Amino acid sequence: MDQEIVWALKTLLLPPGILVLLGLLGLILAGRLIGKLLLFTTLAALYLLSTPYISGQLMANLETISALTRDQIRSTDAQAIVVLGAGRREAAPEYGGQDTANSLLLERLRYAAWLSRNTGLPLITSGGSLHSSGPSEATIGRAVLEGEFGVKVMLTEDRSHTTREQALILKPLLEQHNIHKILLVTHAWHMLRALDVFEAAGIRVQPAPTAFAHGPSERASYYDWLPTERAFRDSYFALHEQLGRAWYRLLD
Repeated sequence: MDQEIVWALKTLLLPPGILVLLGLLGLILAGRLIGKLLLFTTLAALYLLSTPYISGQLMANLETISALTRDQIRSTDAQAIVVLGAGRREAAPEYGGQDTANSLLLERLRYAAWLSRNTGLPLITSGGSLHSSGPSEATIGRAVLEGEFGVKVMLTEDRSHTTREQALILKPLLEQHNIHKILLVTHAWHMLRALDVFEAAGIRVQPAPTAFAHGPSERASYYDWLPTERAFRDSYFALHEQLGRAWYRLLD
């Protein structure tokens, strides 16, 4: 399916898009009971998804794989580190109008660089570009890793548009370089979906999650029920992952 169609469908099925659609439908039908129910549901969902408590619960269901310990890093039998793309900032004026890594990609690159220094393993960046022009996420990642973090990148995979494509394209590349097991770097909330497709592709993976959104359990307070922009963003990411995993299961 065309990536622009997928993006449009995703935008309509996930918040805030789905909430806007429900709210508009509720306004159109405001004179009926169903309209009032739709408006109430929209406001209730907007509030709940914006609370740290609900976003934390959603993230906790995804962030089930623990961070690597020092012992696991020292004893790893992986042969390379693969870091997955996560987006870019287009035409950043402070970089002379060039495309650069966005904040999500930088979080992954930083941990990948740290792992490389502590293991001596080579790095592989993965991620294409949704646009015909401009560098791929893998190319941007390589530039940041080598130019800003001072670590060498062995390979770039720059043709993929989805996590599933990353796994399928990387499989033969890894085989060509006799790499049979990798450390896989991505966000903790994205790791389950990444593992699903990489293991399905026949790639042996040791998960290396980073940037956990859900911290250690703490006693809830009234602050957890106050709506915040960050909580809504985390809820979006969590629902995006669940929708993505369901979509991949349908494809399989």
